[in-house]
Amino acid sequence: MPAYRQVAEMIVLRLVYGLGPRHYHIARYWRRGLPWAFKTGFWTYKKFRRFVSKLNPPAYQKISQNKISEKGVLELLKIPTPRFLGHLHAQLGVAKTGARLINDKDLTELLFTYPQVDRLCFKLVEGYGGEGFRAVRVVREETLTFRLLDTDEPVDIPRFIDEFLQLGSGTDYIIEEYLQQHPELAHFNASSVNTLRIWAASTGGKGTFLGAFLRIGRHGSLVDNTSQGALAFPVDIDSGEIGPGVIKNIWNETFEFHKDSGVPITGEKIPFWGEAVGLAIRAVAAFPRLQFAGVDIAITADGPVVIELNVEPDPASAIVFDRPHRDIFSQFDVS
Repeated sequence: MPAYRQVAEMIVLRLVYGLGPRHYHIARYWRRGLPWAFKTGFWTYKKFRRFVSKLNPPAYQKISQNKISEKGVLELLKIPTPRFLGHLHAQLGVAKTGARLINDKDLTELLFTYPQVDRLCFKLVEGYGGEGFRAVRVVREETLTFRLLDTDEPVDIPRFIDEFLQLGSGTDYIIEEYLQQHPELAHFNASSVNTLRIWAASTGGKGTFLGAFLRIGRHGSLVDNTSQGALAFPVDIDSGEIGPGVIKNIWNETFEFHKDSGVPITGEKIPFWGEAVGLAIRAVAAFPRLQFAGVDIAITADGPVVIELNVEPDPASAIVFDRPHRDIFSQFDVS
């Protein structure tokens, strides 16, 4: 659109709807033909959080935000997740076997109990956006040691616990077997487990799919969090076909290939797409009083697996979907 029209719209949107110029450019409001109702249908972060708190009462949100309680609910209801090995804590840690898990000696004993496990990941029990995530390969020689998955640096287990996990500072971790993703998704970027973020709702016994995008890590990165630079590709609701990728910045680039490797992505289809959507809805329904979440789903060769739920997902995901919040949540009372 002409520059004068863009400036005029930015002023009105900022003063009346609280949507600033940055949002205007990230959401590409300058495209010709976009109706005004589309532009006013996006919400501010404050309005989004207020609405989500109506769907998900804050008193119940912590059940999912804590990875130990979340894991317990999902496993109890037979919803597939990565294999759980233990809760590492300096005083209260416990392995899945019931043994103590508070230090490097306990972790070594745990690995002797699972001789077939060759890769592990460590996640902060209440971490967000990939914060604190560590992944290692287990080297079983004369003594057990680790190699960091991102750098291949060798590290002994005591040093890993003290320096990389900083267990003595009060942190605690959930330990899982590192997931082997579907070859088609590994082809997009092998260093990260590339996951779907699916917005799903479950209310009154009815499940609804609201939107989804595929997150793909950058070359060499272990994580696929968009807050750490990962690429986001919207996925078609009906077919599971991957659309053009976007980076949520003011330039709002769109692309069809991985920006580092040049691997083509747009136009490919997600394996087990229907099963992934159904699993996301089941995961939301598993938690008491929750009606909505952004569910992270990984795809393995055997099917989809729930990584975690986000009961307050980033509202900017709606920009990736290219759908206003008002439309996405039209089934609910959005007054």
